Amino acid sequence: MAKWVAVVDDDLTTLTVAGRILSNNNLRVSAMNSGKALISFMKEYKPDLILIETELPQMNGIETVKKLRNLEKKSGKVQTPVVFLMTQDDEELEKQAIELGVVDFIRKPFAPDAFLNVIWKNILGGKGKKCENKGDSGKTDDSQPIDHTGVEVDEKQDMAHVNKTLQEKNDVSSALWVDNKSFASIYRFFARYIESYKVHACKVLFNFFELKDISDLKKSFDEIMADFGEILVGILRKSDVMVQSKPNQFLLLLPEVDDEHLENVLDRIEKSWTEGKYSDYVAIIYERELVSSEESVLDERKGN
Repeated sequence: MAKWVAVVDDDLTTLTVAGRILSNNNLRVSAMNSGKALISFMKEYKPDLILIETELPQMNGIETVKKLRNLEKKSGKVQTPVVFLMTQDDEELEKQAIELGVVDFIRKPFAPDAFLNVIWKNILGGKGKKCENKGDSGKTDDSQPIDHTGVEVDEKQDMAHVNKTLQEKNDVSSALWVDNKSFASIYRFFARYIESYKVHACKVLFNFFELKDISDLKKSFDEIMADFGEILVGILRKSDVMVQSKPNQFLLLLPEVDDEHLENVLDRIEKSWTEGKYSDYVAIIYERELVSSEESVLDERKGN
């Protein structure tokens, strides 16, 4: 199961950037914009780590952690590790924070690598960033995305696997939703197809992180992700391929697609996500890459 990080900041940019970095590294993320929201959240949930801005309005970081420690003491819970997000050095504040059990400090704005090093150090007990793709047992986490291109493969076996996957497809009129193993074969076939026929195509990566407590939706995060998959199936063409490559991530392959069609697809996905009343609770960050045998152009956008 993915480790869980709660991020508390009244700055949406920080929440978005932190959420993207964490979710890209297979961490579950819950985002909140106030200390009050965190305390309410912690009454029901137990993340593995909390990141909190020190200069929050109404109830600052120190006050929030004091309330959190009282809540944990009353309920008999083990203290949740807390890391402070700080815009400037403050020795007195750091001293107070350490007395409250704050385990580390991150200066804003932060570089992704330095940010992740602090996260992994405090989630994995000092094992470091090199362990970020492994579970507690030290074995590779099956939810990690596969390296689809750097593996020596038998092309005939690949084609046999692709054909078998297509034959087992239940709905011939909709997009193909496959597991990681099948997707790896299709991805390699897709790369060879682009090179051989000089066609344009697109890859789209969707990442998700929680903006606030999803319990009001009466659905688990996994159920919400399943609903997103169904949204994609209803919008994508039968030639498109999709995989849930991580618990909070979908990757799409869209062959022979132009800018106009891609914009239409992304707009329809955003509209369906908003109409499903998910956008207030779960944010989407997505990246799209237009690819051909000659060029590759990356474009990043933020969904609702």
